[in-house]
Amino acid sequence: MNQDVEYQIIVGCNDPYLNNEIVNDEELSKTIVGFFSKKEANFSLLRLNGGYSYESGNYVSENGVCVTIIGSDDEKIISLAKAFKMYMNQEAVLIVKNKLQKEIV
Repeated sequence: MNQDVEYQIIVGCNDPYLNNEIVNDEELSKTIVGFFSKKEANFSLLRLNGGYSYESGNYVSENGVCVTIIGSDDEKIISLAKAFKMYMNQEAVLIVKNKLQKEIV
């Protein structure tokens, strides 16, 4: 486990077939917290707004989430992101990896 690396898993919240969200913010937060709690992942959750181009070529503006995890490794994060993508019924998720520069004060 590398405490010097931050991973962000970013995913949209629109249903890919309906092109809109089908749960409210409170339900979405409970669902995502439940998913990562069952995986025993230490995480933070942020709500986002953004845009996405589907493989079909359709572009949508949608709400999304960014799940930040510090202290894991590439293999675990990729496995977790794939499971999260399926759980959220999404075409893709984005994984961002950042090396941390930190100072304890």
